[in-house]
Amino acid sequence: MQKQVIEFNGEAVGALMPDGDRFRFLAVKYAVWSLDGRLFSRAPEARRAVIALLSKPAERAMPPASFWVPGKGDPSQSQFGWNAVSPIPSRRWPVEGKAAR
Repeated sequence: MQKQVIEFNGEAVGALMPDGDRFRFLAVKYAVWSLDGRLFSRAPEARRAVIALLSKPAERAMPPASFWVPGKGDPSQSQFGWNAVSPIPSRRWPVEGKAAR
């Protein structure tokens, strides 16, 4: 048994290292990180796992933005007044006990 490089679209994404009578996958690209350390009985099995993983459409890192609109039975908009713009001291406004610049 020898170590083998696993490629996807001509780019090395991992390596198979002998581990007893099987191969341990060593990820070298973040895209296949979920396979790192996984044991495979044969190299073609590892290649199929890489192809299956990288052929899936990319998932979004964050869900699309959504906005909550109050409905019947939801708290009224006035109950969220704490989230309104609050006065934050700045150089233009006098701060209690200090004169404005």
